[in-house]
Amino acid sequence: MFCLATGVVIFVVAIVYIVLDTIIRSLKVGDITDKYVFITGCDSGFGYLAAKQLDKLGFHVFAGCLTKEGATSVTESCSSRVTTVELDIRSTESIQQAVKLVESRLPPNTGLWALLNNAGVMGRCAPAEMCSREDIQETLSVNLLGPIDVIRHFLPLIRKSKGRIVITTSMGARVAILPTPYTVSKYGLNGFSDRLRREVMRQGIKVSIVEPGAFRTPIMNTDKSVQGVQEVYDKHSPDIQAIYGGPELMNIVRNVLSTTKSTATEDLRLVVNAYVHAITSRFPRTRYRPGWDAVWFYNPVSYLPDSLADLVLSPAA
Repeated sequence: MFCLATGVVIFVVAIVYIVLDTIIRSLKVGDITDKYVFITGCDSGFGYLAAKQLDKLGFHVFAGCLTKEGATSVTESCSSRVTTVELDIRSTESIQQAVKLVESRLPPNTGLWALLNNAGVMGRCAPAEMCSREDIQETLSVNLLGPIDVIRHFLPLIRKSKGRIVITTSMGARVAILPTPYTVSKYGLNGFSDRLRREVMRQGIKVSIVEPGAFRTPIMNTDKSVQGVQEVYDKHSPDIQAIYGGPELMNIVRNVLSTTKSTATEDLRLVVNAYVHAITSRFPRTRYRPGWDAVWFYNPVSYLPDSLADLVLSPAA
């Protein structure tokens, strides 16, 4: 009887907590039309859609774009509240120029309300032994070092408004199922984000991590990824090639990426909704996990003992 009563109490407390948490986090910030947001990676995908959605809500948006084509697309799709900014997050000089432009466009004594770090790449899809230092460095420069550099330079403007920083990592930062360069970069960004949140919380700055599952975005290009693996495979000695097997390796990469793409979530708005909530909620969550696979596959697998997780994931390695 005691165990039953205890179970009922725990259940009721859990329900009350969930309801109250939902209500509290549904509260929105005010004066949206006076707030400014900077987004990286707006050429396509999540960043492009986020710029459009935040524009519709009334925010002033600085949309960081790598290409002129991307900037043109954003300009044609959004209102005059959106300003495109040429930005290559691999370059500190480019980031510094972006900061200067933003500062020149902000009203006096106004900071940035939010910085949304969205830019990212898949990188080389090859076994760790076949990845050169340059392969890994190239992915790190976009997925890890770039976001860190962007945050460092924009932090004074965020601090000025006691705003928030939103960082896109991946469920691949909780379950090592994707290629080595990507996995290393996202695990690193997750660790940085957790540490940053604790460093700046006393400054009134909130940090939210968005860990999407697989979504059908331009980053998921199976043919390009397989071609990249073939290129690095061809550069290695026959001994190394024999260990991994050319046709076998290509089939594994193609099958994993094709399966991931075919089961990936099509509705990119799930990620954009997470971005918007993190930017507009008075009490944003510290972590968002959009996508069915984030909830029902990656998250449960991340809690498995290593021995069981290895059995589940080894066919994809």
